[in-house]
Amino acid sequence: MIFFSQLLRVPIIDNKQETVGRLKDVIVKAQEGEYPKVHGVIFQERKHLSFIPYQYIETLSRGEITLNKSNCWKVDYQPENDEFLLTRDVLDQQIFDVKGIRVVRVNDLQLVKIDNGFSIVGIDVSNKALLRRLGLSYFPLFTRMESKFIDWHNVSLVKGSVGSLQLKTTHEKLQKLHPADIANLIENLTLPESTKLVQSFDNETAAEVLGEVDPKYKDTLLEHINPKSLANIMEEMPTDEAVDVLKDLSENKRIQVFRRLGVRKAKTLHKLSGYKDDIAGGLMTSEFMTIHRDSTADEAIKIIRKTSDQYRSLYHVFVIDDDKHLLGVVSIRTLLLSSPKQKIVDLMSKVVRTLRLHTKSEDIARLMTKYDLLSMAVVDKQKVIRGIVTVDDILRLLIPDA
Repeated sequence: MIFFSQLLRVPIIDNKQETVGRLKDVIVKAQEGEYPKVHGVIFQERKHLSFIPYQYIETLSRGEITLNKSNCWKVDYQPENDEFLLTRDVLDQQIFDVKGIRVVRVNDLQLVKIDNGFSIVGIDVSNKALLRRLGLSYFPLFTRMESKFIDWHNVSLVKGSVGSLQLKTTHEKLQKLHPADIANLIENLTLPESTKLVQSFDNETAAEVLGEVDPKYKDTLLEHINPKSLANIMEEMPTDEAVDVLKDLSENKRIQVFRRLGVRKAKTLHKLSGYKDDIAGGLMTSEFMTIHRDSTADEAIKIIRKTSDQYRSLYHVFVIDDDKHLLGVVSIRTLLLSSPKQKIVDLMSKVVRTLRLHTKSEDIARLMTKYDLLSMAVVDKQKVIRGIVTVDDILRLLIPDA
């Protein structure tokens, strides 16, 4: 086992016993599902950086690097997409410890001989690694300190400068986490890094993550996401969350984003943005499912199967008449247990607890608690359903830092 810091600046000696330079960097080749393998080393020759392929390296050790050939280097070598440099791209960079769900800094790297070459197997994030790099390993304190290693397979680099393969791996690892955990990681990055990362996610994932970011950090982050990306992300957000985003933007940014929204989404958001945040109209989402009273249970289930992915949560279907007046509500459970030919009007509950557009958040919370409800319909004076308020909307308002 060798630490990368122990290789930096060691002399490189060819087969004629001549020193050709000192090691400046190591090029590593990323391989999906495997530890990245050392592809070669970099040394500086006058003003040029020269690359020596690993096949010409006879020994790789703390004291020196020996070659089995002379004049075997390439000048001004450009790494390929699946290659990255340890000093330039990894050392001292922030990484995601996906297993530990945290952001840490790379203080050193652990290289191990595997088969006929060396591979990066772990990252040392300890203070001991910093002392090692400073050449203070002879201090008595050094021997009592512990290294803290993270397996390479459990980390992802924050920056995307190390090639498309590594960036792809980062997303695959991160998207297995809960959006709230990804949000916590993002909050520990610099603003340019967090902005770049959010914009690199697919729109659905980005929408879920932004919904979990701390409001104190979120406002600044939103201003730095480019208008086109933000508009695409907002298309995937529940309308109540998208309205909150619009309200948090500066006037200039809001106009830029609004111009890039789809017509339907823009019209809905414009209508909802006129309500205060702490009343039903400002808390509600327009994404809810309705079914006509004359439909059958089988027809309702077919509609649910076809359109359920459009809704954040789906516990009930609201029953309406020809004029969209709210008549009742039927639970998903009731539909699944009913005979396919049964009419919705015969299955629905006519007792529906509803809210008005200007019902205050405290009253909404009281009603949901009293009647043990997960969601409530919001109706206008004509009893036409305009939206629904869910329990998580209320919790987010009452406990913003949760």
